[in-house]
Amino acid sequence: MAGQSKKKLNRLMEKAEELFFKYGYSGVSVDQIAAEAGISKMTLYKYFHSKEDLFVEVLIRMTDYHNTIIMEKLGENYHAIEKFKFLYTYLIQLVNQLPPILTKDVLEHTGIFEKIKAYKEKIALDMWRYILEDGIKKGEIRQMDVGFASELLLRLPVAFMNTEYFSDEMKIKKFLENLFDFMKYGLLGGMENQQCVAGKEGVYDAEKHTDES
Repeated sequence: MAGQSKKKLNRLMEKAEELFFKYGYSGVSVDQIAAEAGISKMTLYKYFHSKEDLFVEVLIRMTDYHNTIIMEKLGENYHAIEKFKFLYTYLIQLVNQLPPILTKDVLEHTGIFEKIKAYKEKIALDMWRYILEDGIKKGEIRQMDVGFASELLLRLPVAFMNTEYFSDEMKIKKFLENLFDFMKYGLLGGMENQQCVAGKEGVYDAEKHTDES
């Protein structure tokens, strides 16, 4: 029975994600999701109290999936600045790949937005802290207040979120180039460390990873 229940839940999650991404949160009913998943509405409510709970779980699972990919790459032996590049690039590309209708629905439903925002921010802060602490330990980054720097790195792109930077691929590329240039001079201990960065830089193809997912 447990195996059948797990199969039903997995099928439900797969169909819910497919429908939410195609039609958005508001464009899909519980009846439609249950029918597409091949289960009754009563069974759906055994797993989730509401459509909102189901939607939040879909987004959390998607976040966890990408977090696994990100942490695997951050664990590799690259310079801290290269890890900054990878993380920023990956996250921005994820945002751009979300269907506009899905993004619109999340922003319009305050309760959903706050739940997802809190979950993602906690994970992102842990990622930034991991990169900073590892970089400091290896001598790649100067000593600093890791808590403050983690918050800064998390919040910095938000300052540009409502500007034209994120409406054009070339502008995004230029934004990231300027941001990474700032990091090299603002986060490293001095100009002598630039040779260290150049020697240890690897090529992170974040676009490849996000496309494959």
